[in-house]
Amino acid sequence: MDFLDSILDNIDEAVITTDPQGKILRFNELALENSKVFLASKPLQLGDDLIAISSPERRESVRNTLLEIQLDKQPAKSFAEYVHRNGTTVYLELSYVPVTDENGNLTHIHLFARDITQQKVYEKKLVTQSANASNLIEKANAIIIGVDTRGYITDWNEHCFIITGFEKEEVYGQKLVDALLADEERPAFEVLMSRLLNHELVKNYEIPVRTKSGRRVIFMLSSTPRTSATGETIGIVFVGQDVTELTDYRKSLETKVEERTRELQRALKKEKEVVEMKSRFVSIASHEFRTPLSSIQFSADFIKKNNQKISKEELSKRLENIEKQAQHMTSLLDDVLTYGKSEAGKIQLIVSTIAVRDFINKIIEEVGHSSKNTHKIKVDFLRIPDQLTTDEKLLRNVLINLLTNAIKFSPGHEAIHLAISGNNGQLLFSVHDDGIGIPEEEVDTIFEPFVRGKGVTSIQGTGLGLSIVKRAVELLKGTIQAKSQVGSGTTFIVTLPTIGKA
Repeated sequence: MDFLDSILDNIDEAVITTDPQGKILRFNELALENSKVFLASKPLQLGDDLIAISSPERRESVRNTLLEIQLDKQPAKSFAEYVHRNGTTVYLELSYVPVTDENGNLTHIHLFARDITQQKVYEKKLVTQSANASNLIEKANAIIIGVDTRGYITDWNEHCFIITGFEKEEVYGQKLVDALLADEERPAFEVLMSRLLNHELVKNYEIPVRTKSGRRVIFMLSSTPRTSATGETIGIVFVGQDVTELTDYRKSLETKVEERTRELQRALKKEKEVVEMKSRFVSIASHEFRTPLSSIQFSADFIKKNNQKISKEELSKRLENIEKQAQHMTSLLDDVLTYGKSEAGKIQLIVSTIAVRDFINKIIEEVGHSSKNTHKIKVDFLRIPDQLTTDEKLLRNVLINLLTNAIKFSPGHEAIHLAISGNNGQLLFSVHDDGIGIPEEEVDTIFEPFVRGKGVTSIQGTGLGLSIVKRAVELLKGTIQAKSQVGSGTTFIVTLPTIGKA
């Protein structure tokens, strides 16, 4: 027995041995020391009844445990919480181990009492920390969503509900893609999950999410893998914010930047066009003005040198040439000034009602006189209104330019053609010549300012006439188109809205 007592005294658990009824047969030193904790009033002694000496709150539990062991002869375990005389709380794990003889009769019971106070305190700390962490997650002002490896939602905090309108119970057990994502967003999220499960960290991932009301919001999420005790990935935790307003603001800024960029590009293009136009104007003007100026200078010098002996016929001829060249320069300057006004937006419509036939006849007379009647202008009136409400000056400018151009670019021909017709609230002017025509590759550029075809360099002009015509037609809310074939002539068709009675 001394050998057994020596062993019992050196183990780290309190041991008490009793007979089947709970009478104490043996105990070790640690049991004697711990008896100060769980015994009611006196130190532990051999022969004491374990039930009787237990603290009042534990007696019923000890009695029931002994009865169960007597009946089924199976080990039993219980946990006890005691308040030490010094005021501290002690936690014990009590293990009852029955011992039977060869016939199965219960001979005695070993009671092992292990102090688990430190373990219990640690467990309580863990529980408290876990509760605090859960509360922090639940009340956090951030989106926190947990999913398992298959993508099913396992965590859903209050902020998720505030943003999406979905309660926990509505999303638990559902796949995140089914609960929150539109069909077109699912493949991208599946790829994301695959990356995350392969231990790839993802930060600031933006994903469109559907709310319960059907509204579309943008989540910006960062991910953290959730692992088991063995380090195996068992899920993913997403933490993020609703960045819908930020995303919309960013897109708005991007749109504004794009608009400003386009405006700058347009401004730069316009500036480039202006520079190019100025260059073309200088080139054309230097040529177009030099010729009449040279002619005027020559005639003036001739008159000056031969003042005393020049005949009246020769003087009249020289003065007529000076007048002609001055008129030509005036016409050139008028084109430049008119184009400048249209570019600056200074042309204002002055609307009046005109008699169509009288207006056309006057235009024909004026053009014939200015062109020395080199060409006959043939006119066809086809169901036209008696009157037209328009800007007379602009319309006059359009027709004079087109008729003058038709005469200018059909040298050697006898006539040009003007057809006017009315149809469906529109008035059509068609000006046709049988002249030199315009190459196909140049047709699209003839309405640009200071642009002259390669085949007309010998014919005077600034290259502004058709540009002015197009601007005037646009101001009159109309359209103009050109059809031409080299060697067969050109046709310009102007369509204007009309107010009048046919």
